[in-house]
Amino acid sequence: MFSPAFAVGLILGTIMSPLVCASAAERSPVAAAEEVVSRVTPSAKGAVLFQLNPALGNKITISGVAGGIRVEASDVRRLIAGYGWYLKNIAQVHFSWNGDRLTLPSPLPAPSSPVTIESPWNTVFAYNYCTLSYTAAFWDWNRWQRELDFLALSGFTHALVTAGLEKTWEDFLIGLGYPREKALRFIPNPAFAAWWNMGNLEGHGGPLTQQQIDRMAQLGRRIVSRMEQLGLTPVLQGYVGFVPADFEENVRMKGLKLVPQGEWVNFKRPWVVDPTCEAFPKLAADWYKALRKVYGISAKMFGGDLFHEGGSTGGIDVTRAAQAVQGAMQKASPGSVWVIQAWGGNPSRELLAGMDPKHALVLQLTKDMVNGGKNLRTFDGIPWVWCELANFGGNTGLYGGVPLLSRLGSDLAGYKDKGLTGMGTLSEGLETNPLHYALFSDRLWTEEDIPVRDWLTKYARQRYGSAPEAVVQALEILSSSVYSPVRSQEGCTESVICGRPSWEIRKASTWSSGERYYKLGDVVKAARGYVKAASEHPEMMKEETFRYDLVDVVRQVLADAAFYQLQQVKEAFDAGDVAAYRKQVDIFLSLITDMDDLLATDRQFLLGTWQAKALNMGTNAREKSLMDRAAKMMVTTWIDKAPQDLNDYSNRQWAGLVSDFYLPRWKNFFESQLEVLTGKKDRETAARECREKTVREELAFAGNGKIYPVKPSGSPLAVALRIMKGHGKTLDSLAADERGQAGMPWDLAHGSSLTFNVTDKVTSPGTYTATFQWKEGPSALKIHSVKLYEGDREVASDVHEGWTGTENRKNTFRLVLKKYRTNLDSYMLKAEVCGASSGISRGVMILKKSAD
Repeated sequence: MFSPAFAVGLILGTIMSPLVCASAAERSPVAAAEEVVSRVTPSAKGAVLFQLNPALGNKITISGVAGGIRVEASDVRRLIAGYGWYLKNIAQVHFSWNGDRLTLPSPLPAPSSPVTIESPWNTVFAYNYCTLSYTAAFWDWNRWQRELDFLALSGFTHALVTAGLEKTWEDFLIGLGYPREKALRFIPNPAFAAWWNMGNLEGHGGPLTQQQIDRMAQLGRRIVSRMEQLGLTPVLQGYVGFVPADFEENVRMKGLKLVPQGEWVNFKRPWVVDPTCEAFPKLAADWYKALRKVYGISAKMFGGDLFHEGGSTGGIDVTRAAQAVQGAMQKASPGSVWVIQAWGGNPSRELLAGMDPKHALVLQLTKDMVNGGKNLRTFDGIPWVWCELANFGGNTGLYGGVPLLSRLGSDLAGYKDKGLTGMGTLSEGLETNPLHYALFSDRLWTEEDIPVRDWLTKYARQRYGSAPEAVVQALEILSSSVYSPVRSQEGCTESVICGRPSWEIRKASTWSSGERYYKLGDVVKAARGYVKAASEHPEMMKEETFRYDLVDVVRQVLADAAFYQLQQVKEAFDAGDVAAYRKQVDIFLSLITDMDDLLATDRQFLLGTWQAKALNMGTNAREKSLMDRAAKMMVTTWIDKAPQDLNDYSNRQWAGLVSDFYLPRWKNFFESQLEVLTGKKDRETAARECREKTVREELAFAGNGKIYPVKPSGSPLAVALRIMKGHGKTLDSLAADERGQAGMPWDLAHGSSLTFNVTDKVTSPGTYTATFQWKEGPSALKIHSVKLYEGDREVASDVHEGWTGTENRKNTFRLVLKKYRTNLDSYMLKAEVCGASSGISRGVMILKKSAD
């Protein structure tokens, strides 16, 4: 601890230092930094000396002093970021979206000599709109306070803020004469506000009460105020022309020109006011006035995307429109910057042409976790930020880009003279995959390549407090498998557990990936490594960080095993073996029930944790019911209709959701297929009745009124041990079967028949199945027919339309060989195929003999 004499000496300037003495007013940034220490690491209160030194510029210096450490920087943001760097790299502790390990030694460890650090980036950006619904929809002030401290400690500079826009829209619309009751119906639930703010929908999950709207405004103002205290720049919503679709029916304005926007995934979109029309300047001025009233500031940066995901320009002169939007921003807040997202073809060249580069910034959303640092788009002189987008929908699943992030400094080196100014994390779901985000965080401080193995050892020590060899080996396995995707995809490889059941299922949601680019056996090895470390080092189980990761990796084992176990169920079904079918179904369902048991041991994997946050946003029965329904709908059907493209987009593996939503769907499916297998129903009737029952249950879930636990139950280690031991033989068998299913490769460049020599696989008469599995390439594969030849003679065939790509449809063909010949003729399999689109398609054909 610092002595009173030392502290007084600093204030009076009697301590030898090149620093300029600070007045009480100038010391307010220091006070803000000290408050972060008190909130995050209270044991270090009074042992961290913050000093402002304008001469340091972008540099931060950390040194030891009697009783503690000193952090010097030019402003409050860098002071706090410097302390965050110290915590991770010198104190060797850890903070993340998935648990903290922040117990500090006493006295605080200090560097042996002063350390100077500097981030190579001017901008470090947090969140896209979707993040604030999929991750932060129901955060209260306590959660936001922790989040803002975390951002500041991690070195972030900017963050998008949307809490409070409900009140902004209400004041804006009512001020224009739009009816208040309609304004309230236009405002959506926070769970779906992201797509409202991007011009995709209106009112979904609402209407909110006036009290809720007012509380959201208070929260937004508080967030912005704290950000400014911490030196973070809030990015508020600019006005790009959105109005309710019925705006013209209710408000008369001279010179108003509206452009209908049609639908976005079954939702009616708000319309867009042509920014070049006579009415736009007044609308924009009124918007910024309402914005200042809610947030209490004149913002320096404004977000806002025109024509997002299919919006119509409707003949608007896009270049002039960009000039008008930016001009209105400058008039409202001179010197401000327009921040736009680069996604799905936006921003167009025409839009960029109308923007002043000095007052614009583009966020380049990068979902490619393989080569996302290469062949990047630049934006015609507009500054831009490289932003990772590794998570979609908040889905649960190990995923990230360890090789990409480790070499990203080299990959991006050539872009700094092409407008690149920073980095950002814009994943839709942030409370997942701590390894990926920890590496991203370290990437913010260096342009050098990061040696992965050394980094993993350091990461284990920081996150767990020690780095047993079993854990380091497990992390190495995960980093070279599940964290090393082979092509660009939208987030993790989803578990079939979370999808609407079918025999062909490979993934849960419409736009995600079903590619299994890593081996089940590798994930099993990693999980066994974590279990071994926990058993040999029981002190590690005291750390919430280790408990979370133990649960997470064992969960991944079950999630992946389900896909391969489903193939075992299907083989029994195809063979007509009722007893084997029942046995394999029981194993599959046990993977789901055991997953729920495992998830229940950690609060971060509880549906109740998500639900409780939503319920807390209501103060009466009506408000709580509204929030409960929205919270459950978001992570299940998304929309109050099914089947629809958005169903299961935000699937999560959470206790309660697994047992009450996913498990019943699979039970329904297996029961319907058993009725087919036993001859009680034909396939079409069984499929229709199962689908109808499943849809009814899916839609009813959001309104079931059930309150889920918020406290974990059971021991994570005990449940993990039971699972890994109880399923050990099954997991080894599935992993071995996976290796045996390497299959015979096919490579379709233009479209023709595929031919395979299967002589060594056809060894007796019986039923064989030929399964085509796409692996890579821009085109899926259509299979029209599969035939087996004995020499030149056709001996078996199956003719139907099949498909294999990121999803499969009828991609297994059944060949019945009645008689096996032992002459010298070879057995050849020929498939008539074509590419689903132009381009290369590659994969494997797996031929197996069914049980007789």
